[in-house]
Amino acid sequence: MRSYGKKLTVLILEEAPKEGVIGNAISRLIDELNNSGAIVTVASSYEDCYSILYANTAIDCLMLTSSMSGSQADENDRFYTLIDKLNKRQENVPVFLLAERKKITLSVSRELMAKVDEFVWILEDTPDFIAGRAVAAMQRYRERQLPPLMSALMKYDDVHEYSWAAPGHQGGVGFTKTPAGQRFYSYYGEGLFRTDMGIERGNLGSLLDHTGAFGESEKYAARVFGADRSFSLVTGTSGANRTIMQICMKENTLAICDRNSHKSIEQGLMLSGALPVYMVPTRNRYGIIGPIYPEQMTKAALEATAKANALTQDQAGEMAPYAVLTNCTYDGLCYNAERAQDILAQSCTRLHFDEAWYGYARFNPVYQGHYAMRGEPQSDYQGPTVFATHSTHKLLNALSQASWLHVRNGKDAIDFQRFNQAYMMHATTSPLYAISASNDIAVSQMDGNRGLSLTTEVIREAVDFRQAMGRLHKEYLADCDWFFKPWNAETVTDPTTGKSFAFEEAPAELLVTNQDCWKMHPGDTWHGFKDMPADWCMLDPIKVSILAPGMGDDGKLLDSGVPAALVTQYLGRFGIIPTRTTDFQVMFLFSMGITKGKWATLVNTLLSFKKHYDANTSLVNVLPGLTESFPEMYAEMGLQDLGCKMFAYLKAHNPSEKLNTAYSILPVADVTPRAAFQAIVENKVEMVPSHQLSGRMAANAVIPYPPGIPMLMSGENFGDDSSPQIGYLKSLEVWDREFPGFEHETEGTEVEEGIYHVMCIRR
Repeated sequence: MRSYGKKLTVLILEEAPKEGVIGNAISRLIDELNNSGAIVTVASSYEDCYSILYANTAIDCLMLTSSMSGSQADENDRFYTLIDKLNKRQENVPVFLLAERKKITLSVSRELMAKVDEFVWILEDTPDFIAGRAVAAMQRYRERQLPPLMSALMKYDDVHEYSWAAPGHQGGVGFTKTPAGQRFYSYYGEGLFRTDMGIERGNLGSLLDHTGAFGESEKYAARVFGADRSFSLVTGTSGANRTIMQICMKENTLAICDRNSHKSIEQGLMLSGALPVYMVPTRNRYGIIGPIYPEQMTKAALEATAKANALTQDQAGEMAPYAVLTNCTYDGLCYNAERAQDILAQSCTRLHFDEAWYGYARFNPVYQGHYAMRGEPQSDYQGPTVFATHSTHKLLNALSQASWLHVRNGKDAIDFQRFNQAYMMHATTSPLYAISASNDIAVSQMDGNRGLSLTTEVIREAVDFRQAMGRLHKEYLADCDWFFKPWNAETVTDPTTGKSFAFEEAPAELLVTNQDCWKMHPGDTWHGFKDMPADWCMLDPIKVSILAPGMGDDGKLLDSGVPAALVTQYLGRFGIIPTRTTDFQVMFLFSMGITKGKWATLVNTLLSFKKHYDANTSLVNVLPGLTESFPEMYAEMGLQDLGCKMFAYLKAHNPSEKLNTAYSILPVADVTPRAAFQAIVENKVEMVPSHQLSGRMAANAVIPYPPGIPMLMSGENFGDDSSPQIGYLKSLEVWDREFPGFEHETEGTEVEEGIYHVMCIRR
């Protein structure tokens, strides 16, 4: 019996132990299943059975024993509920109904009959025959259960080959020859090493040629994600983005680029030599990056932007072979992708949605219309060719480096042979098959009912957390006290009844299923984006920001506040790591691995922070690592003392205002990103301190974290002494001196003796 990694598992519901011949028959059936190598779990009540299924315990067969009372409407309903729960995550698991033949046909509803795979006459068929039928059904289920590549890898592992090819560890054996290697082998397990093979295994196909099981895996992904073609990558979405850009453009062609983009987009500009025409996104008072407004995407606006840049003015008005839009943003803002595509189609023939953090959107109706691969491919489609790139390892379930690149062909489509040349340039001839297999599994988890079930569960957890935080904020506010509040709409409306609710009191089902609860409506004050167009942008429910007090609705700092950097430092002591922190914002990503216990612990820790902050507990007690590292600075301070000092700095220097200004303008581009990189290659660069950056040209992008997007691209000029980019770096120098242990990360800079230096092109 092929096990595919674990024994077959059977769950039997036996609500009341059967006596006599029926009880003996069920006991013998359990014995036969055990003898067949299966693991049998018996649930003695409906509640226990439901709990097992609710916990998503993987099973291969569900057996339901009828009470055989002759009046079983309630039993039918219970069985139907159990099967429905099972199918939300584990479709096609065989379901057996065990009963007496003479009564079963009288008592089973049509709805239940449609859900059951086999009826078993417990007194007429022998236990070994029933067990044999069950094992055969489970094996067929196992054969269908795994996606193409994972299935092929596990079958190949059963061959137990003697290989004379790379990799040299030969299924992990090489690691076992030293103590350190043995520990490494033991830690990761045999399966990883047995499936780490070279690309010469022809019967598995090839990642680079997209043949065999690899090709089938990509066809499967294309079907599930609604693409004409999908490509599996082990080089992350960075590799996917560079692949698209290198095949779409050549030197001195226009590239319409979202300024809010990952550094791989700049790398694509360096590789291709394309000339960027930038679109500038909005930012709100908290430094949260918002959408590019539609008026910036129009053909006239993009032509005007190109004319204003000496590098692109000669090409202004030309149709661009490529445009890229980040969707959703790192802060969780999602475009109406259908509208954005229609507008940009007037200026480009190919449109790339960088959806690295957003691969799940297609599988939940709350995101309808707000992602790239909408609907299904159409043979008469006349729009631009559309690309979508997904970091499968970020918010789907795959190993790091796993990524998908999806293509829907339209205008200026690129044939497979040409596209694959760029793909191979950014791929590897030695992929770790476990990464590719995890990509395959990530697709299978989104297929069918599973995608809706998994994404709904994540949204529900995020909604529960938001509402818990909202209720706590409201309670403290009623007592004229402070607490953190979630960044989302403050009131929502049920479209079916017209009734409005405070967000924290709204029915959870409304928030989980109704997209309008997450749309950023014009005139809403909560989101802080002035002149937000109607039906243009929504907030992703699972990207949760909480706001610390200190910022007014007008964007001005209040008289007092709680700096978010201090909150994040406190959370880190308890092993809670947010994904992003600004002056008054702390952001958390809700993924499929989040549980109620995990976010409830977060709430408790935030309450604990408030208790210690209000009591001004000594930093020696609440942040001992900080005081041990910098005793002369912090040993005599309390938590609130430090918070007040930080707030005073923010009030005096307002780095967020400088950063907002830096992101709101387009610096002058003296040379292209490619030319700037060539200066690095030729060593025509030098490190320049912040007080000498006036008039200098950056050789590399300057990227503050947060938000992790460039405030200056390579080849752009800092400008004069009033430059907000220079002002921001100088404000960081003051912060770093006053608050050691809280330094910011700014990629593209080096700090020497407290002064920020940037690599600039020599004059």
